[in-house]
Amino acid sequence: MLRRFFSILILLSSSIVHAQEIPTYYELPHRRINPVSNPMQHRWYLGLEGFLRSDQGLLTSTIDGLITSRPSVTKATWSALIGYSYQDKFNVEAGYSHAAIHNQLTLVIAPQPYDFTFKNESNAAVVRLKAKLFSTTKPKEKAGFWITGGAWLIPNSGKYVDGFIMEGYRVSRFHTDTISLLSQTRTATQLTPLVELGIEYNVRLSNRMEMGFYGRKLWGFQPSIYTDLTYSENNVETQTSKLTGNGTGWSFGLALRYTYSFKRSVKSVYALSGKY
Repeated sequence: MLRRFFSILILLSSSIVHAQEIPTYYELPHRRINPVSNPMQHRWYLGLEGFLRSDQGLLTSTIDGLITSRPSVTKATWSALIGYSYQDKFNVEAGYSHAAIHNQLTLVIAPQPYDFTFKNESNAAVVRLKAKLFSTTKPKEKAGFWITGGAWLIPNSGKYVDGFIMEGYRVSRFHTDTISLLSQTRTATQLTPLVELGIEYNVRLSNRMEMGFYGRKLWGFQPSIYTDLTYSENNVETQTSKLTGNGTGWSFGLALRYTYSFKRSVKSVYALSGKY
């Protein structure tokens, strides 16, 4: 009887020891989030753009070759934007652009012409939509081409910008005429809308940094700056001309974007498979 008691006691002790060796928890495997298997769901970013912009002016008359205007005026400028990206396929961004609209006037006088450049207040609000066309690398997030379209709104104050008056004499065989050219430049009193269409090539530098190269075509629908010219002979007005700038032109630039918030699609731990 005593031998049977000790045998049962030994069996119970062995069961208790084995039970204590069983883990009371399961440690989940550790793994790095891979952009290939864990695509981007959405992200918010800040962008800074530096670009060259050329805008065209429209001159109604050269006043018998006395004045002319360059086909376009090219200046360097910048924009600051905030954007949202959905699955790295569709983006929307909006912000401020310090981009001026110019009038370039040339007074043709021998032996050397005189150039006059006028500009508006250089402020614009921008909103832009983007869609990814195709990727050029693997993983697909790394680099690719995008098509973009946007709209600009330019506030105008209607202020006086600049002006000049040029006077001279025209001597003929029988008499001398006094001639003058009066120029006055103002900005518009109404908003100037523009639309744009462009192409971009974007490269992901890191998980948070991106660089883009782009070209965009802009069309303006309302002049933002006016230059009125009046030509007179012997104090009698004989001809007039108008030079206007509405922002129509091109822009080519470089963009840097910093992603400050993002979310990736991560599989459930219950769906994990394989060895870790």
